[in-house]
Amino acid sequence: MKNNENAPFIFYLTFEENLPKKFYTFHKLFSELDFVLVPVRIDQLQKLMSCSDQSQVMLICSVTDSREFKCYNEKIRGLLKFVLKSKRLSFFHLSSFSKINESKTHNQQKNYFFMKYPLDARDLSQKIARYYELKSEKTLKWPGGKRAGIGAIV
Repeated sequence: MKNNENAPFIFYLTFEENLPKKFYTFHKLFSELDFVLVPVRIDQLQKLMSCSDQSQVMLICSVTDSREFKCYNEKIRGLLKFVLKSKRLSFFHLSSFSKINESKTHNQQKNYFFMKYPLDARDLSQKIARYYELKSEKTLKWPGGKRAGIGAIV
């Protein structure tokens, strides 16, 4: 790990007080890639979105058993529609269950990504890190002028 002061944060959504084993696996892999993985609960999510200084907020949610799936459906699924409208949040939903059929709402936002377990944690962490780098780059503006339209003829 090179410089921990300027390392970007990736947030991991937790469902209970104790952190799961998956968190520690991802924490180790992201720290090798110079990212800091921070656990966050659902009640802290909105405050995080309003107070974060990062231009791009990355959030990972992992659902592996029926208890977590029930909690996801009750608490997160309803709030997700509103949180995803912020273009700053990229939501990575890792689940052993099938994708929830709300693709109409999520696909329009282009910041919701569903990945089905089993996954290779190392490959996934590298892809998320690469995605963060691509999203944080400033988009270059076309240097040319505007194209003439029909209104200029009339």
